[in-house]
Amino acid sequence: MKPFLPLLLISSLMPLSADEAKLPSLDEILLDAKIWENGLESVKAATEPKKDEAAEKRSAAAMEELMKQLKEEGYTLASGSEKGFAWLSSQKEGLRARPGNFKLLGKALGEVVMRGNADSVDTVDISLYNRGDNGEIKAADFESRYEDWRKALEEKLGTRGSSRDQRGAVPIRGMMWTKDDSAFLLESSWNKSESRAEFIRLRMASVSGARNKTGKVVRRASLEDNVKKDAAGFTYVDGIPMVDQGEKGYCVVATVERVGRLYGLEMDQHEMAQLANTTSGGTNGDELEEAFKKVTGKIHVRTLRLIDYDDKQLNKDMKAYNRLAKKEGAWTMDMDTDEWIINPVWFWSKADKEVFRTIKAEQNGCEHFQRKIKEYVDQGTPLCWTLFLGMFPEKGLPQSFGGHMRLITGYNYDGDVPKIYYSDSWGEGHHQKTMRLDEAYCMTMGLYAMVPNR
Repeated sequence: MKPFLPLLLISSLMPLSADEAKLPSLDEILLDAKIWENGLESVKAATEPKKDEAAEKRSAAAMEELMKQLKEEGYTLASGSEKGFAWLSSQKEGLRARPGNFKLLGKALGEVVMRGNADSVDTVDISLYNRGDNGEIKAADFESRYEDWRKALEEKLGTRGSSRDQRGAVPIRGMMWTKDDSAFLLESSWNKSESRAEFIRLRMASVSGARNKTGKVVRRASLEDNVKKDAAGFTYVDGIPMVDQGEKGYCVVATVERVGRLYGLEMDQHEMAQLANTTSGGTNGDELEEAFKKVTGKIHVRTLRLIDYDDKQLNKDMKAYNRLAKKEGAWTMDMDTDEWIINPVWFWSKADKEVFRTIKAEQNGCEHFQRKIKEYVDQGTPLCWTLFLGMFPEKGLPQSFGGHMRLITGYNYDGDVPKIYYSDSWGEGHHQKTMRLDEAYCMTMGLYAMVPNR
């Protein structure tokens, strides 16, 4: 997956330490004994940044120039760069603050995600360090950060924490404190096999709320309750939680996390990125399937591969494309496939889009693609879809080219042109989008179903 290098570079040039004192604090909200009684709407309202019209105009002008430069280099700037909290989706079941928007106990925070609804906050997840956002750090710095936070929490909460270490695929060192109805869990993970720091995070939850949760994975039969039909004629899976992967490029782990949360699993993209050995730039097209296998192999679901794009299919596509392209007077792929190994990305980027769409729509594989989408959506199962971006234009994408994973969540086959609903893990505005089914099939590298074991 192509990393969003300009934003990564920009963030690396602007250290938080210089402005920590100016950051708005979350102390009053997160350390309030009644935090769990507040709705997400009230949290968002209480943390809205004050407007400075002159500064906003300067910022808008600078942003316009930056977007122009990035567009010339083939990038599209991600939305959601605002200060404060932003909704994860229009369902308003989660809030996300970008790294560097807030501080807690006088220390700058990374990404902050709060989940709940209009009446209550259910959980808070705060990144204090993660390899994807912050890059690699030395072991001594990693230990120092963890200890600084442990001491700060112990001092503020007025009690010693208890050990909550976990052994498993991702070993985790943890300390827990409880105060009033709040549980605070400080966790860190060091990857021994790679000898590198992975993450430090702070998780918060209601003690009484945790007692009332079943913690059970949903059964397959119950997923059909999530299937809805809208006024536009689309049948779709409702209630899929949104995750915003930010600029890290963790498209695989963010996609898996969303399906896992739909099934009732507690998941974290930084843990899964460690399992997948995902780099800070994300996953490229060649690594998507391998990362997906590593992550899903460690959770309690079955993974079914429904479509796999291989060299045999590529050769069929090139031959069929050349036959029609010659008739239409379009670009043809003249290299001898017996002599040369053809990179599919090169072929896809050069091929005439209308010609390629025509030959793909006539393949039996397109019917199979259409049939499998209906089969699993009707069961309430969204599909994990690996694809090549850039073949057909899409508006508002932080990534405009390269390998990617997203969800297929619905379909409408009633009109002359069958269409699908799909969803990217980039927060609000990416929850439910529409695409022609034949164009979706053209872009497809793989299609997978994650289903509960029972």
